[in-house]
Amino acid sequence: MTSITRLAPLAACALLLAACTPHTSAGPSPQADTDNPLLVRVRTDTAAGADSLASWLRRGCRGGRDARSGCVERALYGVLERSGVARAMGTLDLLAEQEPDIRSNAHGLAHALGIAAYRGPETVATTFAGCPKTQISGCYHGVMQGYFLDLGRRNGTVAGADLDALCEPHRANGPLYGQCTHGIGHGLMALLNHQVPPALDLCDKMSQSFSREGCYGGVFMENIVAVTHPEQTAESHAANSHEGDAHAGHEGMDHGSMAGMDHGAHGAAPAATWKPLDRDDPLYPCTAVAERYHYQCYLIQTAAILPSVNGDVARTAAICAKAPGRMVEVCYASLGRDLTAYAGRDPRVTAELCGRAGPEVQPACIRGAAVSLVDVNANPADGLALCRLAPAAAKQGCYVSVATTMRGHLPEPARREALCATVEADFVDGCRQSAGLPQRAR
Repeated sequence: MTSITRLAPLAACALLLAACTPHTSAGPSPQADTDNPLLVRVRTDTAAGADSLASWLRRGCRGGRDARSGCVERALYGVLERSGVARAMGTLDLLAEQEPDIRSNAHGLAHALGIAAYRGPETVATTFAGCPKTQISGCYHGVMQGYFLDLGRRNGTVAGADLDALCEPHRANGPLYGQCTHGIGHGLMALLNHQVPPALDLCDKMSQSFSREGCYGGVFMENIVAVTHPEQTAESHAANSHEGDAHAGHEGMDHGSMAGMDHGAHGAAPAATWKPLDRDDPLYPCTAVAERYHYQCYLIQTAAILPSVNGDVARTAAICAKAPGRMVEVCYASLGRDLTAYAGRDPRVTAELCGRAGPEVQPACIRGAAVSLVDVNANPADGLALCRLAPAAAKQGCYVSVATTMRGHLPEPARREALCATVEADFVDGCRQSAGLPQRAR
């Protein structure tokens, strides 16, 4: 069985991409934010709790999805400036629970808050550790993007030792360290004008294999983001940050579009330097990079494939079947992750969608979906709910994957033990073993 849990940050970070499509709905202009008393309160009231702030934002930000998302982003910058990243993220979390259109953009908004929270290399470790795990860990990755945007303005160079040092303060915390190395991949793409080959070359300079893998995942993730969701790139969020902020200054960037899929996504580099995606080869760029990069590339690839085939599950699975060797199963797991987004994170709908892919695809699809459901808000119970609904052939792998993933999210053995006690009787022992718990006395 191919492991799909060893690099959870990528599986989590990719969750919403396939289901979110660009919108062009008209809505209020940024100037309207300053005229709305509810939004003024959000940006200036330092005593209000996250629940009040979220309520004001719900009523104050109107219009289509993109207009509302932009309004929320600008208002949350004010919360961040006056009350810190924890209050801003707490407000976003509550708003995402209540508003489906905000929930679909919440990961990108968390990236934006992380970028805006970054203040300088001296405090990057503290700022990074201050982010919550929520919204698929987007805040963590945004802080790393902020660091590399700043680095680009300062001198634009970085060595392998610098990359290792960036995550060293978090080495004792495995999940946080994984988020950091994954965030580096996102950041390197911002630094290197979204050119995948030099970004991967820099990832290779990191000293630990785990670090390199995490970095690769961030690179491939950002490569797809730049094409399918250009509004969620580091440069786009930085350009939207409040006027005069240290993170602004990218207003002239060309962020590309789906129509420009065969062209470079950003800035001054020649279009021929790197083609991010290829309509004629749905497995590209995985087919164009060295084998050592395949795992992380195929683990994200359906985030590019599904939108290109209008969400056709069976067709996406058929494309995955053309991947080389064991990467077929990795691609099926990628499909499961993305289907949780199409299902609105509903376990029952997710199981049904994986079923459409065919019986040979279901086990890996279910495992990929279950891990992603866990990682969205660091809640293993969400993944276990899918395992209970899975067909018999997929149950064991599902429970093992969720239990393995929960070791990173729940360091307290008692909490892992309580969750394993809730699984179906035939799978309790496997859950306990994968969760790092002693076997039950007989």
